[in-house]
Amino acid sequence: MANESKANLVTLQTTLSAEELSARLKRWEPWSIRVDFSNGISTKDFKHRVPFAEYPLGKFNVVERVIPFAKLSGASMLDVGCNAGYNSINAATKYGMRCTGIDVVQRHVEVSRFFSELAGITAEFILDSAETFSRPNEYDVVLHFGTLYHLPNPVLSLQRTFDNLRAGGYLALETQVYDHPDDPNICYFMHMQNNDRTNFWALSTAVLTKWLTLLGFCEIVELLKVVPRQGLAEHMSRIVMVARKPKADSSPSDYEID
Repeated sequence: MANESKANLVTLQTTLSAEELSARLKRWEPWSIRVDFSNGISTKDFKHRVPFAEYPLGKFNVVERVIPFAKLSGASMLDVGCNAGYNSINAATKYGMRCTGIDVVQRHVEVSRFFSELAGITAEFILDSAETFSRPNEYDVVLHFGTLYHLPNPVLSLQRTFDNLRAGGYLALETQVYDHPDDPNICYFMHMQNNDRTNFWALSTAVLTKWLTLLGFCEIVELLKVVPRQGLAEHMSRIVMVARKPKADSSPSDYEID
């Protein structure tokens, strides 16, 4: 999704021996993301899934261009579909964000807790659903990466996101979209695409933008859209967007696009 650079890698410090860490990581095979460790161990050297994300921080680094994380130092962040917790760990380490990660996969929650312990950060990782998790007006930033198209009710999740954000808060969204050249309002029911029973809906870019607007989001910006080399149906791509919950005083935007 983004440039393949060292900035997009995840590297964690650890005092564990290579043997001890390897034994822990082997429990959670196969791996879907690359995580490197200071003792020379890397998840890329274990059994892994296809596709395998070599550069997990790529999406975060895209939205970092427009969300003023430095100004939000110490603020709260919700990581929807946190996977191994690397985005939360990165935000907590780099900006002192107070992070909550949710995922419906118990393994992901366990790995996130383990990695955050290694990183020496305090973060909350819990088993919960993107469609139902509710802490109204709690978060300054919500990361919603790679989860929306896995939900039977994607709009419900976006509504929860809007409610969970504080006034002026930011949504960073990455998902699959379906943009048919003949009709921008067609959405694609992608259930079982690539034999994945968790795949459900690819909204079109136009429909996604319209729903964000109807739910109350403003300052909706498309940052990146790419067509993967393989694996998706025709007319599908991956998109990264940022949107904002209006400020209480409806002031102008505090961010600018480079």
